[in-house]
Amino acid sequence: MMVKDLRSENDNLKEWRNKKKALTEQLLSRAIQELQSLNAKINQKNVCEMMEKLSTAEDKKFDAVITPSAISKNEVYKNMILEANEKSKFNNIKNEKYKIDGDKQFEVFKLKTIIAKQEAKNKELEAIIQRANIQNNSSLQIQKANNIDFQSILKDLVNFARQEGIAFLDKDLNLITESKHQVLISSQIIKLLNLGNS
Repeated sequence: MMVKDLRSENDNLKEWRNKKKALTEQLLSRAIQELQSLNAKINQKNVCEMMEKLSTAEDKKFDAVITPSAISKNEVYKNMILEANEKSKFNNIKNEKYKIDGDKQFEVFKLKTIIAKQEAKNKELEAIIQRANIQNNSSLQIQKANNIDFQSILKDLVNFARQEGIAFLDKDLNLITESKHQVLISSQIIKLLNLGNS
């Protein structure tokens, strides 16, 4: 009767276990990377599900896909997941900071745009005031009344206020402010100087 050589079987089993271990670690690492790329939560359950999805025929042949229970019993696998989880949290905090910084920069840009528009409006109003021959010395002085073209100045003011959405003409032809609905120029003046047709 021949004696069975168990050394050969033991060698094969050892080789199979080593192969399974290597494939499991590779598959676990791929699963973690995939979860990170999806910005998904990294825990034992999700990692195992992702391992199942990513597993190849060879992985299945060597039982490389493992359960959450198997991970919790293996310090190496457990630490791989914990490290990935911490790294993911850190990256999320960093990304949140960049998002907040980006929001701040956008707000600054919006404010600069508003200021630039306001400065343009101010220049336009200054040009209208200069046409009225108002000099800005120690105090405002108006030159002789016959040099002032009131109709043209008021027409410019009415047009400017309406175009910029500062004011509007109501049905009685009063120029009314958009914000507080106060009368800027009464309908009598607008009708007298024929400003309502602009």
